[in-house]
Amino acid sequence: MSYFSKFYQVNVRESIAKEFVNSKGEVDDMMAGLHEIRVKMAEKEYNLKELERKVKRDKK
Repeated sequence: MSYFSKFYQVNVRESIAKEFVNSKGEVDDMMAGLHEIRVKMAEKEYNLKELERKVKRDKK
């Protein structure tokens, strides 16, 4: 299940949100949102899905 960052108004992937959980089980809203935005920007800039396909293809 994803997390919604109230500060940045974006849905944050579960894998990112769980990196920013404190000992009380609360998500650091600003950090999680910021990292989601940075990942989305990197995906657009570098087309990470295509890069992942290339790497998998080259390993064969």
